[in-house]
Amino acid sequence: MAETTSTPMCVEPHDSTSENDVIMESGTSLAPVIIEELDQNTITWMDVDMTEFVEAEALEIQEIGDNNMINSEQKDAMVTSTENLIPESTDDQEESDRFHVDEEDRLTKQFLNGELTFSEYSLRMDEGIETEIPDIESNRKAFETELVASKKIGQKKAQKTSNTLQQRPNRRKKRTLPTALQGLMGEANLRFARGEVSLASKMCMEIIRQVPSAPEPFHTLSMIYENDQPEKSLQFALIAAHLSPRDADQWIKLAALSMESGNIRQTITCFTKAIQASPKDINLYKQRAKLQNQIGDKKGALKGYMKLLHHLGPEDGANILKYAKSLAKHFMQENNNEQALEAMDQLFTKCPDLITLEEVNVMTELLIALKQFHKCLDILTRYTTIKITYKDQSSIIEDEGSVTKENPIIESCELPNDVVMDLKAKFLITLVELNETKWTDIFLPRFLTEVDPEVSGDLFLDLAEAFMGKKKFHKALQLLEPLIESKNFSLAAVWLRHAECWVGCKNLKRAVNSYEMVRELSPQHLGARLELAKLYKLRGQFNKAIEVLKQDPETDLLDPGVVYQRTVLLLKVKRYNEYFQSGMLLLSRHCVSLRSKAELITLTKATGVKQRLDALQLYRLSRGETFEDENAPCFREENQPSLRNEFSLYLQMCQLACKKKRQGLFQRLAFGAMTSKRFEKKSSHITFLCLISCIHNNDSYHGYNIVRELVRVCRRSNSWNLMNIIIQRAEDCRHNRFIMRLLGRVEGFSYLHLLHANNCLVSGTYKYALNDYVSLFKVEPSALLALLIAVTLLQMACQRFSVQKNQLVIQALAFLTKYSQMRGKGGEHETSYNTARAFHQLGLLPAAIHHYKLVLETPPPILVSQKPHLLDLTREAAFNLHLIYLDSGNEDLARMYLEEYITV
Repeated sequence: MAETTSTPMCVEPHDSTSENDVIMESGTSLAPVIIEELDQNTITWMDVDMTEFVEAEALEIQEIGDNNMINSEQKDAMVTSTENLIPESTDDQEESDRFHVDEEDRLTKQFLNGELTFSEYSLRMDEGIETEIPDIESNRKAFETELVASKKIGQKKAQKTSNTLQQRPNRRKKRTLPTALQGLMGEANLRFARGEVSLASKMCMEIIRQVPSAPEPFHTLSMIYENDQPEKSLQFALIAAHLSPRDADQWIKLAALSMESGNIRQTITCFTKAIQASPKDINLYKQRAKLQNQIGDKKGALKGYMKLLHHLGPEDGANILKYAKSLAKHFMQENNNEQALEAMDQLFTKCPDLITLEEVNVMTELLIALKQFHKCLDILTRYTTIKITYKDQSSIIEDEGSVTKENPIIESCELPNDVVMDLKAKFLITLVELNETKWTDIFLPRFLTEVDPEVSGDLFLDLAEAFMGKKKFHKALQLLEPLIESKNFSLAAVWLRHAECWVGCKNLKRAVNSYEMVRELSPQHLGARLELAKLYKLRGQFNKAIEVLKQDPETDLLDPGVVYQRTVLLLKVKRYNEYFQSGMLLLSRHCVSLRSKAELITLTKATGVKQRLDALQLYRLSRGETFEDENAPCFREENQPSLRNEFSLYLQMCQLACKKKRQGLFQRLAFGAMTSKRFEKKSSHITFLCLISCIHNNDSYHGYNIVRELVRVCRRSNSWNLMNIIIQRAEDCRHNRFIMRLLGRVEGFSYLHLLHANNCLVSGTYKYALNDYVSLFKVEPSALLALLIAVTLLQMACQRFSVQKNQLVIQALAFLTKYSQMRGKGGEHETSYNTARAFHQLGLLPAAIHHYKLVLETPPPILVSQKPHLLDLTREAAFNLHLIYLDSGNEDLARMYLEEYITV
C-alpha cells in the first residue's frame, strides 16, 4: 500500500469514478474507492504496442478508523466542492456515460466521413452535451445557494445537494485525459515533432478511441494534416474547438479558414461559437450578421443583436443606445412591436442616463401600440415635466369595489407648455385610452390652440383615432375638421376617418359627402367604395351604389367581394344583362369559360374536376389553343364571398336564365361550373343542372352522356323518366345498345324492360314490344301498360300484311276498356280522348265522335285545371272533331267547334 503514494494513479478510461470522487457517508468513515495502479516499469513507449494495455491490480483503500485524520477544513472543502459531491458509480450513470461516448464517436466519424456538415455535427453534439458557456450571474447565485445550504446542515445537506446536482440535465462531460493517456498524448506530440507522422496519427486515434471527448488528439491531428490535407485538417480543428469551446480566438481563426474555403454557413457557426465564448465582443456579432444577411437570414442577424443587448452592461451605454434604436426601427418597420419594445426596454433599464426625448417618443409609441398605457404614463412622468398624482389606493378599494391597484385613478395632472407636441399628443392619447374623460376635456382645447394642423396634422389624426376607438365621434370631429380644411392634410385617409365619424353620429348625408371625397381622392380605395355603396343602399339609391362598385376588368385588380355586391344589386334593379355579365365575371375566378359547344363532350365524359380540366386542356392543345384565356381579369386573394353565398348566386343565375328562355346561357353556366374546384362538393347538384339545361336546350347528345351515368348510380323512377325524356328527343340510337347491355345484368322486370319495350314499339318490332308489355302487365298490372298494349295491338292491326286483324282490334279494344277501368273516374277526361283516338285511327268515326264529345262534356280533374296548358285535352278533342266534320263536308259544324273551343 505504501507504493501508492509515489506511483502515478490513473482512472480506467471507461470507469465512472474519478480520483477526485469522494462519497461521504453518514458515519465517520469514508466509503472504499476503487482506483487503478499502473506500474511505471511497464510504461516503455518504444517497446509497447499502442493498441494493447495491461490492467494492473485494483487497490482498495481500507476504512480509516481514526476520525482525526481528516480535519474540519478538508471536510468543508469536500462539502462545498460540487464535483466531489456528484455520485457517478451507479449502473444507470455508467450506462449513460457509455451511451454518450458511443454517440460522440459515431457523430465524429460521420463528420469526418463527410456525412454531416459542421453545423449539423455541432447541433447534434450540443443536444446531449452542454457546450454553452454558462451564465456568470446564474452560476454565482447557484453557488451562493449551495454554500448557504452546506453551512446550515453540513454533511447531510451536502449529500442532498449532490443528489440534486445529479439530476441536472445536459451534465457537462469531462474533457481532461487520464494520467496514462496524458503521457501517450505527449509521446504522440514528440513523434510528430520528430517526423514520425504515421505513428503519431495512430497514437492520437487510440486516444480518441478511449476518450472521444478530449480535444488534445484532435489538435495534434489537425497539425499533422495541415500541409497535405487542409480540408481534413480543418475538420479535426473544428472538432478540437468544439470540445474546448471557451477559446474564442480559436473559433475566430477557424471562421477565417472556413471563409477561405467558401463555406459561409460553417463560418457563421464558428462565429456563433466564438460569441458564446466571448459574448460581449461586438465585432463578432457584426461579422456574423454580415454573413447572415448574405444568405438571406435577416431574422437571425436581428436575433443575434438582441442577444448582444442582453449581454452588454451599463458600461457599454453608447453601444446599447446605438443597437437598441436600430433594432427598434427594424422591428417597427416589420410591425413587430413586441420585439421592438424588448430592445427599448434594455436601453431604458441599463442606460437611463442616456435617454433623450427621441427615445421617449419611440418608447411611448410602442407602449401605446401594445396598450401598456400605465407604463406609458410612468415613462412620460419620469423623463418629462408632466406630473401625475394618483388617489390613495386603499381608500379607493374601500369606496369603489370595481377599482383595483392595476387601474389607479388620477387625482391631479399637470401638462406644462414646455412639453414637446409629439409627447403631448401621446399623453392625451393615453388619457383617452384610460377613459380619463375629465382630463381630456381640460387639455383638448389647449391642444387645438397650441398645435398647428398644417405642421402636425399626424398628431391630430392619431388623437382623433383614439377618440374614435372609444366611440367619442364628436370629439374626434373637433380634430378632423381642421385637417380637412388644411392644405397639407386634406387627404383620403383623413376624409375616410371624417366619414366614419359622421356614420357614428348617424348623419348619413354628411357621411356620403365625405365618402365621395375619399372616392375622388383615392379611386382605388375599395373599402370606402363598399361603405359608400352601403349608405346608398340604405337611402334606396341602388343605381348610384352600382356605379360606385363598378370596376374595370381590363385595368383594375378586381375585388371579388365588390363584384359580388354589385351583382346582387344588379339583380335587385332588374338589369339582367349586366347581372349575367357581372355574375359570370365573378365565377370566372374558378370556372373555365367555355369557348364552343364542342368542348362540352370533354366535360361529360370525365368524372372528377381534375380529370375534366385535364381533358379540356388536351382538347384545346390539340386545336392549337392556349388553355388560359387571353387578357383574363385578375382578382385579389382576400375579401372572397362565402361559398354558400356564391353558390346561391350561381343557382339564381341558372334559374333566371331558364325563366327568361335563355337556354344557351343556362347550359353555358351549368357546364362551366363543372370545372370549378370551389364548387367541387356540389358536383352532383351541378351535374343535375347540366342535365336539365340539356333538356331545355334540346341537346340530347350531351344530355344522354350525363343521364347514362345517372341511371348507373341511381336507378329510381325519376332517373328513368329523365332518361326517357332524353331518348324521346335523341337523334341517334346509342341508347339501344346501352339498354341491351343493362338488361343482361338485371334480374326480373323493371323500368328498364319498359324502356326496351318502348324502343321496340318505336322501331316497329311490335312482337318484341308486345311480349315485354304483356310480361310486365302479368307481374305488375297498371293502366299505362294496358294502354301501351292496346297501342301495340292497334299498330299491328293497321299493318298492311297482318293476319287476324279482327282479333287484334278486339284485343286492342279490350285493353283500352281495361285501361279505362284502371284509371277510374278521375281519369275519364284522359281515357275518353285516348279511346277516341283509337277509334279515329281505325276509321270508326261515329265511335270516335262519341268519345270526343265525352272529352268536351267531362270537366277536367283538379290537377288538370291547375295546369291546363299541359294537361287539358279539350282543344285537342275539338280540333279532331273539326277534322272529322270537315272531311264529311259539314263545314259549318267544323267551324263551330273551332270558334267555341280553339279561337283565342
